Amino acid sequence: APPTTGPTSPPPGGPPQAAAATEAPARPRPTGDPVVDDALARFGIPRRLHPASVVLGIPFSALVQALLVPLFAVGVTGGAVVSLGFAIVAGVLGLAARILDHQFRLFSFDGEVLRVSYGIISRNKRTLDIARIQQVEMQRGPVQRVLGLATLRIETAGSATEVEVDLRVLTLEDAQSLRAAVRARKAQLTGRGTPTDAATTDEDDGDAHHVIAVPTRHIVIASVTGARLLVLPAVIGGLLQFAGQQIGPFIDQVTDLLIAQGDEVTRNGVPSVTDWRLVALSALAVALLAVIAAIAVGLVRDWRFRIERVDEDLHVTRGLISTRESVVPLRRVQLVEVNRNWLRRLFGFGTVRIRSAGGSTGGDGRVTVPLLRDDQVDGLLRQVLPGTDGIPALTSHPRPALRRAFVRWLRPVLYLLVLLWVAPALLPDTVWFVGSTALEVAQRAALALIPINLVLAYVEYRNLAHGLTERVVASRQGALSIQTAIAPVVKAQAVSTVATWFQRRLRLASLVVHIAGPGASVGVLDAHEDDAAALHARLTEHAASPIPLEQDLQEAPA
Repeated sequence: APPTTGPTSPPPGGPPQAAAATEAPARPRPTGDPVVDDALARFGIPRRLHPASVVLGIPFSALVQALLVPLFAVGVTGGAVVSLGFAIVAGVLGLAARILDHQFRLFSFDGEVLRVSYGIISRNKRTLDIARIQQVEMQRGPVQRVLGLATLRIETAGSATEVEVDLRVLTLEDAQSLRAAVRARKAQLTGRGTPTDAATTDEDDGDAHHVIAVPTRHIVIASVTGARLLVLPAVIGGLLQFAGQQIGPFIDQVTDLLIAQGDEVTRNGVPSVTDWRLVALSALAVALLAVIAAIAVGLVRDWRFRIERVDEDLHVTRGLISTRESVVPLRRVQLVEVNRNWLRRLFGFGTVRIRSAGGSTGGDGRVTVPLLRDDQVDGLLRQVLPGTDGIPALTSHPRPALRRAFVRWLRPVLYLLVLLWVAPALLPDTVWFVGSTALEVAQRAALALIPINLVLAYVEYRNLAHGLTERVVASRQGALSIQTAIAPVVKAQAVSTVATWFQRRLRLASLVVHIAGPGASVGVLDAHEDDAAALHARLTEHAASPIPLEQDLQEAPA
């Protein structure tokens, strides 16, 4: 065992300890677990982060947000010289503050509690009970990977919106050691044995059980078939417009020259500025740039996306330039959503989102698998939701639900038609403001939406379904994008049944299963009233005597 007293000395493989007294505080006693004891030797007494945290301790996005507005304001009012002077002064003061923060920021791990103290003027202390830690995530940006560093983010169950402890930055060896020790010690304290640590290095995945890996070609397909592709053209168009404004004088000169040449320009094969081919070429260029940008964003974010199961946790790793490793405890999985838009359905693919009660996986605790083949979904669900065989058998909704679907899809079109036909009659000035041609085009487009929405209403009706087993409750709905939500019954907190006057006439009812976690729920739309009542009663019985989750985890395939 390491000595409990003596002069301060640096722990193996890390920066110097931060002890103010001549003698170091007593180290915690060994636990008998080599993983935990190694961490106690490293972090048993308070110590500082890696010296590189002086520069790398602030996220780049936060630094840009903090300096962008002041630099812009100074640049507008004072010019380039004042902006440069402000940047130098801000840099010097910021560096001094970062050095002091590094000196006063200490952390320690005694096998039961993780402690962090920080603050220059006012001292703050944060204490995390190891048994209550839910998620441990390790992130490595491009600079950190080059320098052999990592950021460790540790959260408890109540930290869905804020990281409890963010150790930025540690050596990779220290980050892996502390992560493994936290997991091992938590397993000991909660009586679940000693887990096997996963992903100890980038090349060695230990004894982790492979769950899913998304190949590069699937990431590319996900990038060009997802919602991101609908947003990027607008962004690229805005950037091109900004660039055009910057080189506007040059463009005006070229335009004047082309207009002056007139027909001669067209005869020589050079299109004039009013030629439709130039407009089509510009639209094609924007679309091509949007596709390339979507693929680049997808690869940077989800490169080498893989999920591995280690004991009772899912380890998610992804990233090209910056690697991100997340841990999702199976006990904290609240909801799984399978989404398949119309384009991905043509190729037999879907997207799976896993909602967790923690928060390090994302702002709302979600992990999104970029793309899966339809025949892989059930295999993933068997790992994520132990005790299930995939998507359960679903019961379709009765024929009267089709009438409700027609009403839902035709109502907004009818409102639009009223606005386009009645408003011009009541307010003739609107015709002059909009233009008679544009108004006529809008009216015809609204009329064309009627048959389209009727088809979408029928598709939605065909997809309405729900199911319940002893382990999970499931619901399916959607038209253009079909979503299947599956939640463990033990996570259901409340059940609400709603039946409007129109639904009661058709003997229909809608049901909402409220799941633990922010915004998580399973909605059953327009089911038969008898099915809704039976589902409500059975969910209430399950909530009163749920099947222990430990039994599910023991029965799950390893």
